[in-house]
Order: sequence, then C-alpha cells, then structure tokens
Amino acid sequence: MIPAIPPISSSISGVSSIAQALSTQTPAAQSAATQPSPQSSFGSILAQAVDQMQTSQVNAQSQAVQVAAGGGNVTSATIAATQATLETELAVSLRNAVTSALNQVMATPF
Repeated sequence: MIPAIPPISSSISGVSSIAQALSTQTPAAQSAATQPSPQSSFGSILAQAVDQMQTSQVNAQSQAVQVAAGGGNVTSATIAATQATLETELAVSLRNAVTSALNQVMATPF
C-alpha cells in the first residue's frame, strides 16, 4: 500500500504567499500583510513572491554560515536550506510552464 503524502507545510513563505494571493478567501479573512490591494496586479504579486524567495535564500545562507562557524542549529539550517530549494524549484517549474504555454500560443496558426 502506498503511504499518504503529507500536506505541504504552510511555513514555506513563497508558496504560502502565492496560495494566499490566489485563494478565494474574503478580504476580511486575509491578514493585512498579505492582503492584495485593489490595484495589485499579477506582476506585483509575482514580484512579492520572488522577494520572499530571495529572503528565504538569504536566511538559509546565513544559517549555514552560522553552523559552519560552530554556532547555530543544524536542524533549522537544514530546514531553511530545504525551504529555499523548494521555493526555487517551484519558481523554475512555474517559469517553465508559462514559457511552454506561451510557445504553444505562438505556434497556434491563425
């Protein structure tokens, strides 16, 4: 029997920000920090997700440096590195999917 796949943790900042931005919750249910403004566009949401991805990469790097220097927590550094890796892989997958879709549209005869 195949074991159940655990749910993706909401602590992954890039994924959670994208999920919150795309969710169908009412504005009152969203927090003020992640609530998109009425004038927010797809580009601004995408820029925010990329900024959060970069922040997690910097966090992972700083925790790795602390562990290498003899301080810090190895477990939290490993989690931060995995989180940064997953966010990067998600961004690359999304980019590849968008590029493929655009190529298909461009190849469509009119």
